[in-house]
Amino acid sequence: MWRIPATNRHLNRRHFLLLILVLIFSENTSVVCAGTVEGVILSRRGPVIGSTLKAYRDYDSLTAGSGAIEAEKGEKEGQYKLNLPPGRYYLFAEGVENGRKLYSYHGINPITVTDGYLWLPFFMVEAHDPVCRTADGQGVEGRITFKGEPLDRGVVTIYRQQDGKFRGMGLLTNTVDGKHGFRFDLEPGSYVLIARKKQNDRGIGPVMQGDLFCYPSANPLEVLPDQYCKVEVECYPRDDLHAFLDEDAINPQGRRHDTRREASLKDIEPEGILIPSTGNPATLFGTVQDADGSVGSDLVVTAYPANGLDLFQMHILRLISHYMSRTDKDGKFQIEIDTGGTYYLVAREKVGEAPGRLEKYGLYEGNQNHSITVNPGETKSGIKITVKPIMPYSGLAKRLKDL
Repeated sequence: MWRIPATNRHLNRRHFLLLILVLIFSENTSVVCAGTVEGVILSRRGPVIGSTLKAYRDYDSLTAGSGAIEAEKGEKEGQYKLNLPPGRYYLFAEGVENGRKLYSYHGINPITVTDGYLWLPFFMVEAHDPVCRTADGQGVEGRITFKGEPLDRGVVTIYRQQDGKFRGMGLLTNTVDGKHGFRFDLEPGSYVLIARKKQNDRGIGPVMQGDLFCYPSANPLEVLPDQYCKVEVECYPRDDLHAFLDEDAINPQGRRHDTRREASLKDIEPEGILIPSTGNPATLFGTVQDADGSVGSDLVVTAYPANGLDLFQMHILRLISHYMSRTDKDGKFQIEIDTGGTYYLVAREKVGEAPGRLEKYGLYEGNQNHSITVNPGETKSGIKITVKPIMPYSGLAKRLKDL
């Protein structure tokens, strides 16, 4: 038989003791590094009594309702407390008020939890089941509201459920005009629909304080062949209690409100999201005008990364870009780009779909391929884009149309 020398036995004991110490230290570290998330769950009337909040590791677990970590009840009605290991989580709240089923999907999901402290309010809206009808084709349609009023000057986006991260322009993005609903023609499959409205109307990006976020309870949407499903989408303003609560609502703010507000507004966007850099972004300034020289106001200007393309191609309009701006009343726009490179500039009324008849649409004409190249930290101004209606009616066609 083999025998271990005495000196080696002593070394093995030391290694064993070291291993035990490492394991103990690791266990203690995991406890110390747990993050705390607290907050309140609200309807427009105030805190929702008996509501629950759960954290899920991924979106598929959320939709399946499996593997949840449920929050503890807080000090007062409607308040909650979660102790979570560091990581990324999808947070979802549910409750019932006056017989109505309520829910809330937070606008910055998935939320990154560190060993710090977060205070996140959850604004609950009423859950609605989709209403489906047989049709020639398939897709999703519906309307978007905030406090019962149609959403105006926002965007609604369709994502594939398998994508997991529901950011940017997604598969398809349409603008919302406040008068009509939305409609997406889709292939059969599973999708997630999200609408947003930026408070300052200057582009699409992470949902900040006061921005409207809209997530229907029907998500994820299962699109079946030859069937259109209508969904109701209600919005809430992120971290803006005054804009959400009714005038006679119970206000949950207490003495720790300032501390909680600071914690709720800290930068907790997940890694990997392209947002304007605070370091050395490039900036584009310009104006949009109609062919007759009039102001091109309330149009969307988008900078699409060229990604190696030498010439502009129409399919670019369906790609994701995080660099957008809406023109003001004077037709002016400003776009910040966090990485240098070559970009195609497009001005139009909508985003994320092929241009439609009579839509105002125009490309940057500063060179033959409609692109502009910028370096980090560089500012380019004086950019001009002219828009014209797509496929305008001829004189005869217009007279026939008017009939």
